[in-house]
Amino acid sequence: MQEAATVRRLSFGRESDMRNSVAWFHHAGALALTLLLLGAARAEEELKNPFAGDAAAAAEGKRLFLKTGCYACHGHEAEGAVGPDLTDDEWIYKPTDSMIFNTIAKGRPGTVMAPFGDQLTPDEIWKIVEFLRDKNRQRHLEQR
Repeated sequence: MQEAATVRRLSFGRESDMRNSVAWFHHAGALALTLLLLGAARAEEELKNPFAGDAAAAAEGKRLFLKTGCYACHGHEAEGAVGPDLTDDEWIYKPTDSMIFNTIAKGRPGTVMAPFGDQLTPDEIWKIVEFLRDKNRQRHLEQR
């Protein structure tokens, strides 16, 4: 009888250890995924526009905006048409330079915003971002 109780305790201990190991791996995996997602979000926020404040880059960005056909959805001055106004402050997502860059490069899933990363170089995308940001700054100056 005593042997059976010992066997049950050992078995229970092993099952418990197994459950604890599974739980540990589950929590470790969740932590790793969380850290990965936080790292990706931080990396996106760390992208900086090398052409920020560059008037010549903004002018080139407008040329690229028109050449790429962005005006078909966003209008010739990026103030909206079928697609949203890209010069105002009323955005669904916080309009950081990084977010705008990634939207142009990768598109916006679930919308008609197609990716242009295969048609434009990163520098060209940044120049379009600067064109849009410059339009936003001009809009703020006009509202004063």
